[in-house]
Amino acid sequence: MQKKYRAAWAVASLAAAAALLTPLLAQPGDPSAAPQPPPMDLSKVSGDDAKSYFTAYGWVIGQRAGVKALGLTASEIDQIAAGMKIAISSGSSPTDIPGGADISAKVQSFLEARADKVTTESIAKGKEIADKYFADLDKKPNIKKTASGLYYEIVTPGTDPKPKTTDIVSVKYKGTFVDGKVFDQTDDKDPQNATRDFPVDGVIPGWTEGLQLIGKGGKIKLYIPAKLGYGDHDAGGGAIPAGSTLIFETEIVDIKAAPPPSASGNSMGLSPELLQQLGQPSGAK
Repeated sequence: MQKKYRAAWAVASLAAAAALLTPLLAQPGDPSAAPQPPPMDLSKVSGDDAKSYFTAYGWVIGQRAGVKALGLTASEIDQIAAGMKIAISSGSSPTDIPGGADISAKVQSFLEARADKVTTESIAKGKEIADKYFADLDKKPNIKKTASGLYYEIVTPGTDPKPKTTDIVSVKYKGTFVDGKVFDQTDDKDPQNATRDFPVDGVIPGWTEGLQLIGKGGKIKLYIPAKLGYGDHDAGGGAIPAGSTLIFETEIVDIKAAPPPSASGNSMGLSPELLQQLGQPSGAK
């Protein structure tokens, strides 16, 4: 939902991974790094636990490299794994792989072309799905449409006043695609993820508009076309494809006025933790 993702992010991350330039873990002394637990006693780590840790580590590598944006086939995933095996077993650099000293430039050019191709196909597919989906919504009298093109259904209006763009809302939500697949949600069973806080004007346009239609305690279902979502860019490292129609079931739990600017210099006076969640450096102005 946050306004920060672009397809270029995936390309840049992939190029950096190909050139072996970026460490995966935060450096010591990095103020944004979470406190690290002490090293494990490996004698107490089971084989199954070790497998899960290595699998999680592979997931981190894949997420941070943005590989999902490439639409990889099974054989292409095997080829990437083969390159990793070379690095692990022999430490060979990209210049040692057939292709010469300019292999890194060739890899970047290839990845850019591949990511562009996947994005173009995703946008076309998303438009085809959206045209049919919103045509069906137009036939449902309980679903309203705003001048911007946002479709919505108010389940519970909540209490006035409604949030302003300068407010911060605490919300519960579930985000799905047209096919019902969940891409993000809060979790009542997890106290740390039961609600999430967002500045009303710090999310995608469809959410910013939709949140202002209900008050505290209100529930609304938003049907957000790509132009009011992430547009022609993917999001979440490829988890949300370019051109996607997004559906959000949203409940406003609380509405809070944004605090005045803090000593950190950020324009909204948000906490470093919230700024990190929104993807803005805590000292940004």
